Amino acid sequence: MIRMLALALLGLITLGCASSSSPGWTKPGATAEEANRDSADCLFSAQVVGPGRDGPRTRVDQDRYRQCMTSRGYTGESTK
Repeated sequence: MIRMLALALLGLITLGCASSSSPGWTKPGATAEEANRDSADCLFSAQVVGPGRDGPRTRVDQDRYRQCMTSRGYTGESTK
């Protein structure tokens, strides 16, 4: 239950941070719900905890995120 709430929150945060000029990720036959779920799963698995000024902080390793999405059959978002 907590993991699902964390994934949902992370998905909302990600949507809020997405650039409108970004082409996004595409996968033939994938619904928007599947793409959002895959993206949230990849974001969750790409989290890295490191030192921060006020203690540990979590960030997303973009390379790991891109690799995860690509391994699930998505294309796009190839620019850094």
